[in-house]
Amino acid sequence: MRIKILADVGDGITLPINYNYQLAGIIYRFLAESDPEYATFLHEEGYAAAEKRFKLFTFSQLMAERRRITGETIHFGSTLTWYIASPVERFLSHFADTLLTEGRLSIGQHQLRIKDVTVPRIPRFQSEMQFRCLSPITMSTKRERHGKQVMHYCLPEDPALSELIRQNLIRKYEAIHGHAPHDDTLTFRYDANYINRRRGRVTRLVDYKGIKIRGVLCPFNVSGSIPLIQVGYACGFGDKNSAGFGMVEV
Repeated sequence: MRIKILADVGDGITLPINYNYQLAGIIYRFLAESDPEYATFLHEEGYAAAEKRFKLFTFSQLMAERRRITGETIHFGSTLTWYIASPVERFLSHFADTLLTEGRLSIGQHQLRIKDVTVPRIPRFQSEMQFRCLSPITMSTKRERHGKQVMHYCLPEDPALSELIRQNLIRKYEAIHGHAPHDDTLTFRYDANYINRRRGRVTRLVDYKGIKIRGVLCPFNVSGSIPLIQVGYACGFGDKNSAGFGMVEV
């Protein structure tokens, strides 16, 4: 499930272009105010599967009809739209409790009044679907370079990308349900025509608390296991979802 938030920016607000860490902070603060024990569990432990741990939530970029990027800042001149998603009911209920009680978002020095909070309709999932990104998708793995294991962020042409996405979704499914999916097939492909039209300019480098993360903003097609596709929709495709990566819509 996901929540759609509309926030009033008044005469406009200016934020650092790398605002993901601030948004993650809002989420953890809201959870802590509603259920401190759960917030601590999520922040320090998370949900385990195959020696991996997942927060099982994701969030979108901030969206507005009027926005302008200048250097390292971004100015929003109209109502902000922000999505948060998770397959865990406890997460969304505690987040929504604090959101509705406070009635505002505190981003940096800005206090934004909440105009509306809605729950978007869940799409009808099929074995073949096309999605677009509400936040960049990142998929990382360790690879050897000059005799050392270094972090590698997969780009659209990476031959290992689809399999890494599939394995990541399987582990998330196990973390949610406590067992492996009956059908674990999945193929992931970025839209080649879109990439050509953009002349390959579909990546974004995000600074998250000093860590540079390379993500991809590009429509994609996915086919295979419906339960795995549902997991990707519910808590994000790729990794680093709780840092604001991998949120999509049909």
